[in-house]
Amino acid sequence: MKVVREYAEAMAARIDQSLLEAEGILSDVLNENLLYASIFPGSNYDIQLVVADEDYDRALSILNATIVEEETPESE
Repeated sequence: MKVVREYAEAMAARIDQSLLEAEGILSDVLNENLLYASIFPGSNYDIQLVVADEDYDRALSILNATIVEEETPESE
């Protein structure tokens, strides 16, 4: 398993997990019940979204494409 992304909030991890699931990639959210994830960002207690090693590159591409779409301003 490889960590695709780390989060301070479980909801954000679950949203990304659903994006991957829609593309047929199984994933798991680790540490989502730890209180310290939101108190100490960057700590070893971050909430992590993990995928199988063979799905890592594709999962990263999907999540990165989603970020680009969200940041692109709409045409008027």
